Amino acid sequence: MLTKINKIALISLCVCYAFIGTIIFNVSNESASSTNKNNMIHLLGKYESEILIKINEYLTLSKVYRYLIFTQNATITENDFNSISENLINNNIAIKSLQLAPNGFVKFAYPKKGNESVYIDLFTDEKRKQDAFYARDNKVSMMSEPLDLFQGGSGLIIRTPVFVGNKFQDFWGFSIVVLNIERFIKTISLNELSVDGFNYKLSFIEKSSNKNKMISESSEAALSNTVEHQFSVLNQCWVLSVNSKDNWINPIEYKYKVYLLVFFIVAMCVISYMFLNLLEKKKEMYKLSHIDSLTGLYNRRSFDEKFSSLFKTSILLFSDLDGFKKVNDIYGHEVGDLLLIEIAKRIRLIVGKRGYVFRLGGDEFSIILRDTLDLDLDIFKNDIINSISEPITIDDVSLNIGISIGYSLYPNDGLDKENLIRVADKRMYKIKFNNSK
Repeated sequence: MLTKINKIALISLCVCYAFIGTIIFNVSNESASSTNKNNMIHLLGKYESEILIKINEYLTLSKVYRYLIFTQNATITENDFNSISENLINNNIAIKSLQLAPNGFVKFAYPKKGNESVYIDLFTDEKRKQDAFYARDNKVSMMSEPLDLFQGGSGLIIRTPVFVGNKFQDFWGFSIVVLNIERFIKTISLNELSVDGFNYKLSFIEKSSNKNKMISESSEAALSNTVEHQFSVLNQCWVLSVNSKDNWINPIEYKYKVYLLVFFIVAMCVISYMFLNLLEKKKEMYKLSHIDSLTGLYNRRSFDEKFSSLFKTSILLFSDLDGFKKVNDIYGHEVGDLLLIEIAKRIRLIVGKRGYVFRLGGDEFSIILRDTLDLDLDIFKNDIINSISEPITIDDVSLNIGISIGYSLYPNDGLDKENLIRVADKRMYKIKFNNSK
């Protein structure tokens, strides 16, 4: 079992792992999202190409009549128009009608059925005259903004001005292709986007308001976090907006990353638990091998290790309790153990951070003083002696005990640790002998 501190440490580490893992997870998702968006930007160019190719096909149809009118000296019969139109439409579902408008007035329309109301003057119709004048005056083909058709439904109108005469300077009229928007969109593979998990909105920028107006959409819901691609379709500006139903993250990839995140957090928590547990065991093993189990002081093994490295820069003190055997004999080992614990506390309190206190066995103690600057050794020894000599009460029994202390200094008392230990031990027993008289 972990200690309370290590449990808190483990919980803190697990929280950190979760935090770090979440950051990596989010950064990875943002990177994947950015990559997928960039890929989509390139893909949207494909749909632009499809739309432009289709529009150019219809534009080419309108130019067929221009060639025909030129070759027939600016004259064309309704029968010729119908015959050619039938071949040109050729089951093209997007074409609502083909029209000719000499001098701007729609005279021919194919098919006739459903187009009975299209015979108008383009230069006087409020919704059509602006494009008609512009196409004539600038000699360019024009495509209308999506508008409500006389035939019903919403459509696009491509008008190509026809010029005849010397150097094609004389305006003849318009060759017109009318498209049904819904059917036109079906000829474009935009539906692939929905199948692949994307929502799209195809719109145009209305010139009068400079706002986006809808042409087609896969969902009526507002799109967020979109990729937009703006492109020109003849004289119009269209916008294709796309967003991902899965927020630009592949669902399988996302699930895989979630599994990795959970695995990372669990694995790191398990590893941390094992590491902290190992540290505790090492600490426990060190304590068992270096700490006296009764008093909590360092033991003889610790003394041997520390004195081997410190004997040239420290003062060594050996001590032995006076009268301890008598206490053991009269009151028993349990009282004797409690007495040793109290004595260890008193010695450790006096030594403080100046050095190390050891229990070498029985009632023998040792002190290694490292901080000897401004230390009066006699006063220090007397402080210990006076502290130990104060009565100790255990189980309502007041006990009086003494202590004998010997010391040694490098290099005065020896040049190696064995001699220093021998001198300190000898001085201790000499004092103990004198105290027993």
